[in-house]
Amino acid sequence: MRKVVISILLVFMTLLTSILTYADNSGEENIKKLSLDQAIDEAIKNSTELKTIDLDIEIKEIELDQAKHSEKKYKDSEVVMINPMEDSSVQKFQIDKNMYSKKAKYALEEEKIKKNYKIEDLKYKVTASYYATLQARDYLNVANDNLKNVKRNRDEVKKKFDLGVASKSDLLMADISLNEANVNLEKAKTDLENAYRRLNMVLNYPLDTKLELTSNFKEEEFKADLNKDLGKAYEQRFDMIQMNHNYEIVKLDFETNSIKYPENTYVYKTKQRNVAKIESVLADYKKVVEFDIRSKYDAVINAKKQIELAKANVEKAKEGLRLRELSYNAGVGTLLEVQQAANQLYSTNISLSAAVSNYNLAVLDYNKAVNIGNID
Repeated sequence: MRKVVISILLVFMTLLTSILTYADNSGEENIKKLSLDQAIDEAIKNSTELKTIDLDIEIKEIELDQAKHSEKKYKDSEVVMINPMEDSSVQKFQIDKNMYSKKAKYALEEEKIKKNYKIEDLKYKVTASYYATLQARDYLNVANDNLKNVKRNRDEVKKKFDLGVASKSDLLMADISLNEANVNLEKAKTDLENAYRRLNMVLNYPLDTKLELTSNFKEEEFKADLNKDLGKAYEQRFDMIQMNHNYEIVKLDFETNSIKYPENTYVYKTKQRNVAKIESVLADYKKVVEFDIRSKYDAVINAKKQIELAKANVEKAKEGLRLRELSYNAGVGTLLEVQQAANQLYSTNISLSAAVSNYNLAVLDYNKAVNIGNID
């Protein structure tokens, strides 16, 4: 009986503590502040896929150790029993050439490259989602400003209508504009909520996590030597490494079989054609890689030009606003014209932020193409 009473008291105290804790925190909204770099770090830290890849890497390391151990064992005993379906002399030559450990080593290298690819892919996705959220936040500000301007304009039309100097049609058109502005504002709010939700998804946070983004749009530095980067890509891209690995294995397979089968046999001819085939594919694929990198390089250059155009438009919009304000102050312009000029400046600033975002993503895409390449 005493144990039952103690258990009930413990449960009661636990519930009471939870209720008090909730009461203390219910008035405080937990907002997580994140810069772009912090967001990238969080996505990498929270990625379940990266944790899975780490386990796959460990498995490949075990398989490599196993292959090395098997080769050593059979070399020491000079007994070949790896695959009873194959010729023993061929297998012995494959062991002498460390063919099995080479396959395992290549598989391990490729798994590590896949992890690097996933990290770069996460950087791209976080940057895209982060900038998309910043843009959605800017669009909400624009929608708010637009609603204020439209409402002010509608109030002016209503005053003129009451004084008999504006028509019923003008008032109806002003009401329609006000309704549209309200709808646009609600859509902007929904779009911002969705943008935060998408970012939380990439960060592997609960979808309702409250975020405060502390970074602004910053133009990344881009230094590239196209010819050097092409040479680098031929050595470092996953698809090129994987193809070179396949080539080495096929060539080694031909060499090991050629010691047993003469040139006039079907086996020799088939293995020889396999080598020629993969050599041809390898040569053609270098053109694919070059096309991919040159296309992404052009995308960066074009995105850079769009930033320059957007900056020029911002300066023109600033000057346009200055001239409208001068006209209004001189009594030869209207308040509406000033408001429209202010909205134009805000819109050009948003276009500039979008141009910077597109440019930064293009730079990430180019660097990923050079260093990682495509992974199926």
